[in-house]
Amino acid sequence: MSSEDGQLERMRTGVVGLDTILDGGIFRGGIYIVSGKPGAGKTILSNQIAYGHVASGGRVVYATLLAETHERMLAQLRGMSYFDERAVGTSVTYLNGLAAITEGGLKEFLQLLRGVVRDHKATLLVIDGMVTAGQLAKSPIDYKQFIGDLQSWVAAFGCTVLFLTSAAIGLEVAPEHTMVDGIIELTSERIRMRHLRHLAVTKLRGSAFIEGQHVYRITPDGLDVYPRMELQLEIDGKTPRHEKLTTGVPKLDAVMGGGIVGGSTTLVLGSSGTGKTILGLHFLAAGAELGETGLHFGFYEPPPAVLAKGDRLGMRLSEHVEGGRLAVKWYRAAEPHLDILVDDLLRIVREKKVRRLFIDGFVGFRSSPYPERIASVFSAVTDALVEMGVTTLISDETRELYDQEVEIPTRNVSALFHNIVFLRHLERDGELLRLVSVMKTRDAEPDRKLWQYEIADTGVRLLAPFGASESSLARGNAPGVPASAARERIGKRARPSTSRKPSHKRPKKGR
Repeated sequence: MSSEDGQLERMRTGVVGLDTILDGGIFRGGIYIVSGKPGAGKTILSNQIAYGHVASGGRVVYATLLAETHERMLAQLRGMSYFDERAVGTSVTYLNGLAAITEGGLKEFLQLLRGVVRDHKATLLVIDGMVTAGQLAKSPIDYKQFIGDLQSWVAAFGCTVLFLTSAAIGLEVAPEHTMVDGIIELTSERIRMRHLRHLAVTKLRGSAFIEGQHVYRITPDGLDVYPRMELQLEIDGKTPRHEKLTTGVPKLDAVMGGGIVGGSTTLVLGSSGTGKTILGLHFLAAGAELGETGLHFGFYEPPPAVLAKGDRLGMRLSEHVEGGRLAVKWYRAAEPHLDILVDDLLRIVREKKVRRLFIDGFVGFRSSPYPERIASVFSAVTDALVEMGVTTLISDETRELYDQEVEIPTRNVSALFHNIVFLRHLERDGELLRLVSVMKTRDAEPDRKLWQYEIADTGVRLLAPFGASESSLARGNAPGVPASAARERIGKRARPSTSRKPSHKRPKKGR
């Protein structure tokens, strides 16, 4: 069917992510294949589309060519949130066409469909089990004739058709694949211990669509489809705001050249125990005190532990949550898929109108089974956050506790950060010191000195610049070790000296 301007009229599937992939939905009067192995979710998806269509005023005929009874199918559908018992037998008519096709062939089945669609004024026809129709066809020509005849009269009725089939789409092209208007494939694969589901649109006549595989999951709401994030975010290229925001640690603001530029993205890098989470909580609490909504999006500690930690340090996080100035979202690091994770993050940011975001643990993004996508996805996400005016801190953990060489665990992402703050441990004379340095800033000139800091009962507190004599230790020149040995240890792990006497032997290189 065409609209008044001559364009083909869209029919939304009602599955938000799928409609995004389809650039607005399928076309009315067209025929579309939904293929997938048993268990892929074809029946769940087709009924989800059917009941969404009914909710928007449409009428549906659902024809099956399967041995499963409609009573059993409906019993299973009653657990889905989209199912409407009142629509069964009125707006949704279930029809078993197996007897017609086995006794009279495809012609009799076509006559049956034509009569039911006409009598019920159906605007959507679902045929579940098309692989059976293909197997019972007398010949490939007979099967193609059936599809051609079906196309002719459904277009006249303005009825859209979904074919459900478990036949694999491979190198050999089946007749229905060449004749239909679109193909949606549901697949699943196992990657180590994980079971991943993907949806792909491989054909869509008359429209552009988002190509490639997109993750989906089956929930009590039906199929949740997540288009590949890096392909759907539209960025206008805005730059960060120019005002400076406080980190919540005044001396750190000064070291960073006056604070963090609004709308920028900052990486807080350091080993375990250096206070990355506490620094992020300072940042959120400082914003909440100014009336700015913050979000803690973490992978290490559940919300009660995060709030208790902040309250213990005097940040009043529980009060800010109650006042709507702070939200806390927690994931297990190994659970989410990259696209699901990012979709949830951006949804919460929009809904809560978040201005300050602390992502506590880049490890959650690295849990993706497709590490080659991390840089491109994260680039799109950070650009989107800048567009929304969100100022972001992200913590990431170095691999070694005492490394002096700064290495970002995830490759190809360092260029995405406007600022990089490095927290480190240093062992000296049996005492563990904490040092902070600003490795990178944009739009500001930072203090290039190392600063010693402590974690006290009020959180992070900068003490003083690390002196010239002490800074040599940070470069690996431990007491009793010649400067030549120290130069060899740059970027290596500095091991404590076993003797206070000067050594004139050439020391072994650190590992």
